[in-house]
Amino acid sequence: MNYHLPPEEKLALLQEADLRRKWHSLDDRRVCVLCDRTITGRQIEVIPDAAGVITLRCPTEGCPALPSDWFYQGSAISAHRDPSGRPDEVSFLWK
Repeated sequence: MNYHLPPEEKLALLQEADLRRKWHSLDDRRVCVLCDRTITGRQIEVIPDAAGVITLRCPTEGCPALPSDWFYQGSAISAHRDPSGRPDEVSFLWK
């Protein structure tokens, strides 16, 4: 059973549960490596058990993926950077 939370609480849960990746909004996208589906924070299921422990799950039916199985779509930086602001070339010193 999916438990519905206010958006700010769900975002806080995602930020706390996903120790490897940052969640800036519920519209952030991740790719589930178990079912190969692109998901957003809004789609992730919040499932409390009888003891009140909350589990976050992939929304794909039957997929057992947890936050550790969700990876950035594209690069970690590209999701929050304006592509028009990219430099045309990169300079560096080679020794």
